[in-house]
This record gives sequence, structure tokens and C-alpha cells, in this order.
Amino acid sequence: MKKTLMMLIMGLVALTAGAQNTLHETGSFTVQPKIGIGAGHVSGEWTGGGEAKGKTGFLFGVEGEYYLTSKFSAALGVNYAEQGWIFEYSGGAEDKYKLNYVNVPLIANYYVSEGLALKAGVQLGFLTSAKLNSKDIKDDTKSTAISIPIGISYEIQNIVVDARYNIGASKVNKTGSKDQRSDLFLVTVGYKFSL
Repeated sequence: MKKTLMMLIMGLVALTAGAQNTLHETGSFTVQPKIGIGAGHVSGEWTGGGEAKGKTGFLFGVEGEYYLTSKFSAALGVNYAEQGWIFEYSGGAEDKYKLNYVNVPLIANYYVSEGLALKAGVQLGFLTSAKLNSKDIKDDTKSTAISIPIGISYEIQNIVVDARYNIGASKVNKTGSKDQRSDLFLVTVGYKFSL
């Protein structure tokens, strides 16, 4: 996952060479509908002979961005994301954890060059459903989740490719002594409308 993120960052940086883009003026505001795909994972403590693996899912939402200067902006979004992970036991059996959230990210963007932004922020997630295989485990899962998104994006002619890694900052499970956190690597494509 880290290698994929590094390759994506290098590709986005390479795109900046010779690309034409429109700078956003100080005080301007954009709205960006977006869709994408994510790879969920669990970090923290785990028991049982096996290992946790990523689970892919879809994401869609919208983000509003206000340009404080030509270099700095603040963005507030809302999206629906399919998250979770797969735990593979040493005997070959699997448990699939499917957690779906409505997420509200608040992001600070720094434009290092025209169209290329580094980003970091905080995100609050609201659990809509939680399943372990086909069993409903919503009552055993915390209803909110806090994560720290970090990432990079590139915009050309209002089309934005955005890669983020959401680091889980709160426990997923209500019960049990293990500290398990839901992480998510996601890539989205959106289109910015100026208002």
C-alpha cells in the first residue's frame, strides 16, 4: 500500500511538467463532486493465528473548497465510504469485516505548484452499517470514528485526482480489550465547479 502511494505521488508530480491549469483566486469557492475506490485495513492489536488484509470498496461524495490565498485553502466534504478489512486465519478461513461510513473530512490544502496540493486534516465518520461476514455487528462497533487524512492531489482543467491515506485515530470496537483502528487508502476523481 505504501509503495502504491509513493508511485502515485511520483506520477502526480511528473504531471506538473508543462501542464496548463487555472489558478484559483483568493476568496474564491469551488464545489467538487467525486467518486473513487478505497482499500480498507485494520491497524492495532489482534489475536488469532493469521493476518489482516485489505478490503476494497467504493466511495462517493462532494467537497467544498475555499481559497484563503493562492497557496492555501480549506475544504469541507461529506462522502459515503465502504470500509473494512479481511482477517485470514492460518488454517485458510476468512472473516470479512464490512464497515460503511458517512465521513465528514475537514482538510487544509497547500498548493506547492499550480494544481499540485499537499493536504492534511481531520475526519469524523458516522457508522451506517457493520457486518462480520453476514452477521450484524453494529451494536458492537462504535458509532463514530475519528481519522487523520493525509494526501496529495493534482488538478488539471478542473479535473482533480486525489490520493489520501486516512489513519484511524479511534477504536472501532466497543467491546473487547484490543485496540483496533480502521485505516483507509483511497483514490478519487472529481470535477471542480467554481461558484
